[in-house]
Amino acid sequence: MADFTFKYGDGHMDFSYPDEDIVKVIEPTEVEIPVSSEREKVEYALDHPLGTGKLEEIISPDNTVCILVPDTTRQWGRPEQMITVLVERLEAIGVKDENMLIVSATGTHKKQTKQEHINIVGEAVYNRIKVVDHDCDTNLVTVGTSSRGNEIKVNATVMQYDKKITVGAVVFHFLAGFGGARKYVLPGIAGRDCIMSNHSQYFAPGGVGSGRNMLVAPGSYEESPVSLEMFEAARFAGIDFNITDVIGPDKTIAFCYAGDISDSHAAAVEKCRLLDGAFIDAPADMVISSGMGYPKDINLYQTISKPMTNSLGAIRGDADSVMIIASECREGIGNPDTEKMLFEFDNAHDREVYTRDNYTIGLNIAYMITAFAEQFHLIMVTSLDPDIFKKTKIHPAKDVNEAIEIAKKLTGKEHLKAYIMPYGANTCVNVRK
Repeated sequence: MADFTFKYGDGHMDFSYPDEDIVKVIEPTEVEIPVSSEREKVEYALDHPLGTGKLEEIISPDNTVCILVPDTTRQWGRPEQMITVLVERLEAIGVKDENMLIVSATGTHKKQTKQEHINIVGEAVYNRIKVVDHDCDTNLVTVGTSSRGNEIKVNATVMQYDKKITVGAVVFHFLAGFGGARKYVLPGIAGRDCIMSNHSQYFAPGGVGSGRNMLVAPGSYEESPVSLEMFEAARFAGIDFNITDVIGPDKTIAFCYAGDISDSHAAAVEKCRLLDGAFIDAPADMVISSGMGYPKDINLYQTISKPMTNSLGAIRGDADSVMIIASECREGIGNPDTEKMLFEFDNAHDREVYTRDNYTIGLNIAYMITAFAEQFHLIMVTSLDPDIFKKTKIHPAKDVNEAIEIAKKLTGKEHLKAYIMPYGANTCVNVRK
C-alpha cells in the first residue's frame, strides 16, 4: 500500500491505495526554477519588461496609478510579494500614496473584509494606500464593444486614473484557459451583464443538448472565444503594464514576468504549461484529486472550477469511471445561483435549459458538476452537508478511504486503476496526442 497526504482546509487528509493499482502519481513537472528570492524575481521582471519600457519610462511622478489585484480566492498567487515591490518602484518614481489606488478585481465574487485586503496586499501597503473592492453592479462606464457585440462596461473609477497596472498569477482556468492578466479587467472590474455574456460562451452555439464549446477548457486560450474577448476588454481599458507570476510546488514564486499584458502573459503561460501541465498516455478507471487546502478549497464553486475540471483528462469519462475530489469547502457552496441549481433541479438537462436562458457563472458551475455526475461517478470528500447533493448524483464521503470504498461498490470492482493528483487545483491533465 502507498500512503498519501492531501492538503485539506488548514489540515490534511490521509489515505492509502494499493501500489499495483496506481497508474501514476501526477505531480508538477520538474522544471528548472531560478535560484533567487521572490523579491529578486519580481525585481528582475520589472527591470526586464516584455514589450514595454520600464515603469520608470512609462510613469511620471505626477501620474495617478490604479493597481488591479486579485481577490482573496487568488491569495495563493503571492500578490503581496509583487505589490510590495511595485509600490516601492512607484514611490521611487515619485508617485504619491494619495495618487495610487488598489482595486481588488472581484468580478462577481463577494465583498471582502479588511483582513482579506491585508492578506492580499500586505499590512504595510494597506496602511499607506487605499484598497477597495470592485462592484460589478454600480459605477460602470462603457469602454468599447467586442467583436461579438458584447458591450464592455468596467469600473468608472479605475478609468479615471492615468496609468493602470494589473498584478496576479497565471494558473489553468476552466473558462479562460489560463487565469491572470486580462482576467483582472474581464471579469475583474467589468459589469455583471458584460461578465455573464462573456462567460456564456462556455456553451456550444448549437442549443440545448450540444453541451460546452470544446475550445473553452483549461489550457485553451489562444483560440478560446472567452479568452479572446477578455484580451479585447483589456485593450479597451488601456492596461499600461502587467506583472504576473507562476507559483512553484513549494507555493512560492517560481517565475515572474512583467510588461505588455499579452507578452508577459504569454511568457507566464509557457512556464505554467511546463510546470502545472501533465500529459498521460491513457485515461484510467479513477482519479483521486486534491483541492490543495485553504484558500483553494474554500468553497464548492472554486472546487468545481479548479481541481474538478483539471482532473477530467485523467479518467475515461464513461459510466464506469470515478472521480474523487477531496476539498473541504468550509465556506459552503460559495454562490447563490449554484445553490439554486443544486436544490431546485434534479437533472442536468433541465439545468442546461435554465442556464442557457438565464446565464450566470454560478448556474454554469452547478450545471458542470451535475452534468459530470450524470456522466461518471463523482464522489466528494467534503465538510459540506450531504443534503446539498440530494437532488444530484454526487456521492458525499467523510474521507478519502471511505470514498474509495464507495467507488468499489458503485463500479462493482475491487481493483480500480487510478491516477493520484496531490496538486489537483493546479495541475491540469491531458491525454498525450
